Amino acid sequence: MKKGKMIILSGPSGSGKTTISHCLLSKFPELKFSVSCTTRSIRNNEKHGKDYYFLSVNSFISKIKTHQFAEWEEVYPKLFYGTLKNEMFKIWKLNQHILFDIDVKGGLNLKKQYPNNSLSIFIMVNSIKILKKRLFTRYCYEQINQINKKNINLRLDKAIEENSYAKLFDFVLFNIDLYQTKKKVIQIVSNFIYEK
Repeated sequence: MKKGKMIILSGPSGSGKTTISHCLLSKFPELKFSVSCTTRSIRNNEKHGKDYYFLSVNSFISKIKTHQFAEWEEVYPKLFYGTLKNEMFKIWKLNQHILFDIDVKGGLNLKKQYPNNSLSIFIMVNSIKILKKRLFTRYCYEQINQINKKNINLRLDKAIEENSYAKLFDFVLFNIDLYQTKKKVIQIVSNFIYEK
């Protein structure tokens, strides 16, 4: 089977990578989104099989044991994310390129496995203060409570760790102005997809 190209978008939670991935899908019909697996709870407006495959912890661990993942990470205790090999093969069989919106270590793992046909882009927020504001908007649309505050603090700590891996990606973009960031990513991806 012929392997297509892979666009890997990574960055801390709240950096804007999901918004950017939606933009890329609307601009490039050659791209198809790789639906990841996760053990986290489904959010409002999300759909199983479209945004993620929402699995129980036991089901996820079973797939690890049977080597069904191309990559997987326990991002937080008992909170797993991973990419199924079958999901990638399904997209390549359609003669399309894969777009990943993926955690940082997972992105690097894929880049290591497929160095010749992958492009990795790290989306960074230029300050923890801005990231905290974005996370509050995402997680505290309801009444602010201790669970949400703990969730946000975990992600802020994780963001500091993840930013240290930015230099290992092909491109690092500071998402200060979303419109400008989208333009830059579109140009980078266009050059990669259509390179001769």
